Amino acid sequence: MKSTQTPKAGLPQAIIILIISILPMMAIVALMPVIPVIIQHFHDVSNIMTLAPLIVAAPGICVALLSPYAGYLTDKLGRRKLLLIFTLFYGFGGILPFFLQDFSSLMAGRLLLGIGEAFILTIANTLLGDYFEESDRAKWLMWQSIAGAVSGFMLLSASGYLSSLGWNFPFLVYSIAFIVTIGTYFFIFEPKSTLKKTDFVTENKATFPLKLILRIIILTMLAAILYNVYIIHFSMALNAMGIADQQKIGNYSAIASLAVPIGAMIFKYFSNRSPRFQFTLLFALIGIGLIGIGLSSMIEVTILFAWVQQLGVGMAIPILIAWAIKEVPVEFRGRGMGFWTCGFFLGQFLSPLAVSGMRNLTGNMLNAFVVFGVICLLVAASNGFLTEKKP
Repeated sequence: MKSTQTPKAGLPQAIIILIISILPMMAIVALMPVIPVIIQHFHDVSNIMTLAPLIVAAPGICVALLSPYAGYLTDKLGRRKLLLIFTLFYGFGGILPFFLQDFSSLMAGRLLLGIGEAFILTIANTLLGDYFEESDRAKWLMWQSIAGAVSGFMLLSASGYLSSLGWNFPFLVYSIAFIVTIGTYFFIFEPKSTLKKTDFVTENKATFPLKLILRIIILTMLAAILYNVYIIHFSMALNAMGIADQQKIGNYSAIASLAVPIGAMIFKYFSNRSPRFQFTLLFALIGIGLIGIGLSSMIEVTILFAWVQQLGVGMAIPILIAWAIKEVPVEFRGRGMGFWTCGFFLGQFLSPLAVSGMRNLTGNMLNAFVVFGVICLLVAASNGFLTEKKP
C-alpha cells in the first residue's frame, strides 16, 4: 500500500530555496559591469542612455507589480507546479538575449525573467515557512544572507570576465535557474497544508488579515528604502568626500561588505528574541552607520561606520522574512509573502528617488545620509506598532 505520509523537508529542499534566494540578486548584479558595454553595442538605439539602466530595473518592476498575484496563485494552485513553471520562465528570459541579440529581445527577456522572479521568490519564501519550524527557518535565513554576500562577489567577477568575451555572454549565468527546475522536480514536494485544498476560496473560512498585510507592506517598503540607501549610493558618498578612484571605491566597499555575513550570524543569535527587539537593533545599526558615514571626514572612520551599517544589512532581509512568515496565518502564507515581496521591491524602486530628493533638499549626498540615518533611529525608537505574537 502506497504511503500517503508527507515527506520531511531537509537539506535538499533548503539548498533549492537558498539558490532561489540568490536569483533576484543575480538579476541586478550580473548586469552591473555590462551596462557600459550594452550602451556601446546599442549606441544606435534612440535614448539608449536612459533605456540601458531600465534593463537592470525591469525585473524588479515586474516583481513589485506581480508578486501579490503570484501569492494568490500560490495559495490557490499550490507551490510545486508553479515553481517548476516559473523557474523555466526565469531561465529562458535570462538567457534569451544571448541568442536573440536585438534590443527588443533584450528587453523582452528581462521582462520574462522578472515575471519568473516574482513567482519563484514568493514561492521560495512561502516554502521556507511551510517546510521549517522557526529555529530551522532562522538557520536557513542566516545561510541565505551569507550565500548572497559570497555569491554577489563571485558573480561580479564572473560577469566582468564574461563581458570581456561579448556584451551578451553574462546572460548565460541565468541558466542556473534550470538547475533549480531540475532540483524542484526531484526534491520539492507540496506541503501538507496545501495537499487537501481543492478550493481555498470556499473552504477557507478565515478572514483575510488586511490590516496585518498592510502593516507588513508598509514596514517592509520602509525598511527596503532605508536598506538601499547605502547599497545604491555609497560610491556617491565616497565621491562626495573627494574619493574618485574607482578601484579604491571598490576596495572600500568590499571591506565594508565583510560585515554582512556577521550580521546574518547576529540575526541567528537573536532569532528567538521579539520582533521589536530585532527591528530596534536592525534600524539602530543602519542608522548609526549612515549618520557616521555622513559626518566623518576621515576614510578610516567612514569605513568603520560603513561596517556597522553593513551589520544591519546582513540582518535586514532575514529579520523581515522571518517576521512576515511568523505573522501571516498559514492559510494566507502565499499571499502574505507575495505582498511582502511587493513591498520590498517597491522600496527598492523608491529608494533612489527618495535619496535624490533628499540630496537636492540638503545640498549633498553626505547630508542625505545623515538625514536617513536619523530616520532609521526614529523608526528604531518607535516600532511599538509591531505585534509580539501572531494575531
